[in-house]
Amino acid sequence: MKKVLFIVNQGLISLNANGGASVYYSHLELLYLAGYKVHLLAVQWSDKDTFKKSDYIEIHKYVSTIDTYIIESKAPKKSLKRAYHAIFSPEKFEYYFLNKKNKKFLQEYTKIHAIDLIFADWRWAAIWTGFSKVSVPVVYGHHDWEYKLARLRTKRTFLQKFHTFQKKRVEFALVKKVAGVISGSKTETEEVEKISRKKALYLPTTYANVKSNLKPLKQPNIVHLGGMGTTANRLGLERFLDVCWPKIHQDNPHINLIIIGSLKEASPVLLKKIGANNIICKGFVFDLSEVLHPNDIHIIPWEYNTGTRTRIPVVFNHSQALVATKASVAAFPEILHKQNAILCDNLESMIAEITALITNYKQREFLSNNGKKTFLASFTSIHQTEKMKKYLDSLFL
Repeated sequence: MKKVLFIVNQGLISLNANGGASVYYSHLELLYLAGYKVHLLAVQWSDKDTFKKSDYIEIHKYVSTIDTYIIESKAPKKSLKRAYHAIFSPEKFEYYFLNKKNKKFLQEYTKIHAIDLIFADWRWAAIWTGFSKVSVPVVYGHHDWEYKLARLRTKRTFLQKFHTFQKKRVEFALVKKVAGVISGSKTETEEVEKISRKKALYLPTTYANVKSNLKPLKQPNIVHLGGMGTTANRLGLERFLDVCWPKIHQDNPHINLIIIGSLKEASPVLLKKIGANNIICKGFVFDLSEVLHPNDIHIIPWEYNTGTRTRIPVVFNHSQALVATKASVAAFPEILHKQNAILCDNLESMIAEITALITNYKQREFLSNNGKKTFLASFTSIHQTEKMKKYLDSLFL
């Protein structure tokens, strides 16, 4: 049985916590089902991170050991050496944790535990591992491109633009350096392959099948799911409230907008907007089967193709009718317009589509049922385990 070192950010790993935690859980389950012995290393990147054993209760069955490591990271002083790194070693210029102590720890841990492969889930873990010259293959669990998200900021200083450029250099160098990349986005998988000239694997996040006891409502809700700590959720919801909701609410005053997810990082402007009539904020909900009614209208108003959308399998799993911008779901080849979702060119066109769906029960039911079929065919561990095993095994050849 080959041993995998799974490196992940310290924090709760659960299908019910947030998008990142769902990806971690899915990857761990698939590694376990594929027959690997998994050692989990939870990384504390700063003083704010605190390791808690309770964060890993749900994944104990998938791992043989759970260890933690506190990263050492010190900002360097201005010097000619730093200028040299800016030009020739952008990874050292941008990421202060790339130092001898952290590198040595990783090399020794790999040797002591006889690790055969390292699965570094998320960007920082992959950067640390990929640039530490370990003696085993490294697989990068790719969530998104940081440089793409940085470019979406409305105002950026020259210095911010420079750091974005440097981070792009690092991200491109990283996918070339590691042995393999696994991504939850089909389009970004193709981008990685083009940059690295190596085979990457598209692997959507998997979930356990849900059988809800809730019944469809006579008047459907419009639902937005996702915590405000995620850029796509926060900015997407803000845009929906500005562009779509006023007209939808005016024409359908009896319809509620249900917002599910933590509001911790919502802006003051957004908090004021969601205090309006017919907007109900549920906050974080651990068991979504208690609030996601079948045939409700579920929106994804994000206007860009960035990373993966972990909520898509959740929407389909709970038999909801998905209405999304084409860009937001471009990463998923499983989504087909008017078959299991309504895809809109922009937010302006989303208004008419949602308004039509509100009074069209048959179409909502058709989309919801097909979404559930898509979930069962594509987003469960049964259908993805062999793909992961075949890909990882190929790295040992």
